[in-house]
Amino acid sequence: MEQRALIAVVISLVILVLYQEVVLRYIYPPPAQQEEISPPPANPEAPSAAPRESAPELTAPAAPAAGSVPAPDERRITVDTERYTAVFTSLGARLQSFRLKKYRTTVDPNSPPQETIVPGEGGDYPFGVELRGRPNKSDGGAAYRVNGDNLDLKGDATGTLEFTWESDSGTVVKRFTFRGDRYEFDAVVGARKVSNEYTEVAVAWNKGIQMPPPPASEVIFNRVVYLDGRKLIENTFDKLTKGEVVTPSPGNSIGWVGYAGQYFLAAMIPVEDQNYRLWLKTRNQTVEAQLLFPLAPAPTEHRLDVYIGPKDVDALEGVGHGLARAVNLGWFDFIALPLLHLLSFLEGFTRNYGVAIILLTVGIKVLFIPLTQRSFRSMREMQKLQPQMAKIRERFKDDSEQMNKEIMELYRRHKVNPLGGCLPMVLQIPVFIGLYQALQNSVELRHAPFMLWINDLSAPDRLGSLQLPFVQHPGIPVLTLLMGGSMFVQQWMTPSAGDPAQQRAMMFMPLMFTFMFVNFPSGLALYWLVNNLLTIAQQYYMNRTAT
Repeated sequence: MEQRALIAVVISLVILVLYQEVVLRYIYPPPAQQEEISPPPANPEAPSAAPRESAPELTAPAAPAAGSVPAPDERRITVDTERYTAVFTSLGARLQSFRLKKYRTTVDPNSPPQETIVPGEGGDYPFGVELRGRPNKSDGGAAYRVNGDNLDLKGDATGTLEFTWESDSGTVVKRFTFRGDRYEFDAVVGARKVSNEYTEVAVAWNKGIQMPPPPASEVIFNRVVYLDGRKLIENTFDKLTKGEVVTPSPGNSIGWVGYAGQYFLAAMIPVEDQNYRLWLKTRNQTVEAQLLFPLAPAPTEHRLDVYIGPKDVDALEGVGHGLARAVNLGWFDFIALPLLHLLSFLEGFTRNYGVAIILLTVGIKVLFIPLTQRSFRSMREMQKLQPQMAKIRERFKDDSEQMNKEIMELYRRHKVNPLGGCLPMVLQIPVFIGLYQALQNSVELRHAPFMLWINDLSAPDRLGSLQLPFVQHPGIPVLTLLMGGSMFVQQWMTPSAGDPAQQRAMMFMPLMFTFMFVNFPSGLALYWLVNNLLTIAQQYYMNRTAT
């Protein structure tokens, strides 16, 4: 196969695989209706726990409406920081709302801040506690006593809320500590004077499985993630079973568990190795992650770090606990991660991520100038040998072994390496993939404008509202069409060492790439367009100076 065809096929397959694994995996079918079951007891010889007691169901919305009236025995407490506004309810001491101030629901700057709490069926909110035994006892709808008031925190100021529930089965305490300049906060769940019939306390994060979101918005969390040692495990909701206790790999422990989407993460992180278990399940339209901690006759406390916010590498690394592993950049993360940091650095100067992408593309292109020139010279030399190679093929068309020997001798006499045009391009593929992953998963590009009609670099570019075939969102993909046109020009200018039939076949490559990119984020199309334009300029210069 002619070398440029091989390169094009490799790149095409890479992009197709990434499209399947990165893009289409986020479009998931709703899981089937499932019954709720109890996890197996911590002691395998102990009898299974009885079904969970039915608890009063909450029906409040995910984000309490402004001016809405709480129930007579309910108290709502607001925590306002530089990063988010959180609302807790005293009924069950649950987190009702957590809105991220720096991120909007849609690209409209006047849209509300992004809500991250989606209640489960019946109004189940995060941080439910269940005493596990015979029978189980849940705090759903329980009236907690609140120690603390609304908090308004700035900078490194901290504040604490404490909720206490006293029942005939024991006393449960939930204590939350917040800081004004961080997304993460501390959560402590304590139990005392608990009846001996209970052996574990479960801390649960219930989440509703979202249906298709409103226009111009997104499903913020679409999978369960947890860290097994240093290995990131991800499962879409439809792949979860009715109830499964997660067993870590030998020698490892579960570092944290949470929910993730393309740009955001919500995670519970046990701070100490407290012999806990992880239980995942789905029921109806609710997914639930439970951390099961052992109870002791003496008062016990279990501390968690909780992170709800963007999948920003710097913020996640600041939390620690391996939370930055949630930013899954694929096999070439060692390339993608530095490029992501460099992109943020450039944006700090340009104040425009589109311009930062252009500068980053120029920098990468300059870095690979020697390899590109070497590839170009090799293809030029191969092109000069085409008449002689054609004669050899004609002369030995019935003796392939002798034909190959003669062709290799021709290469040797003219000091031409047949892989010289291919190898430099292959060496660039990991960088292309790394940059692709960095742009595809960068929360910084979400709702980031560039110029003119491109107001969101994380969304496909569209001009107008014309509905076209094979285009998911209405509008004309101008940037993508320009990218395809530039690729056609680049293909036409590239020296070819193949026969005319192969050259004509290669001209279909721009059409295929345009089709693939039509629903890709505009940031990716911008990168590819700029890369093509720089390649055209470089090829033009080398054609003028070639002897």
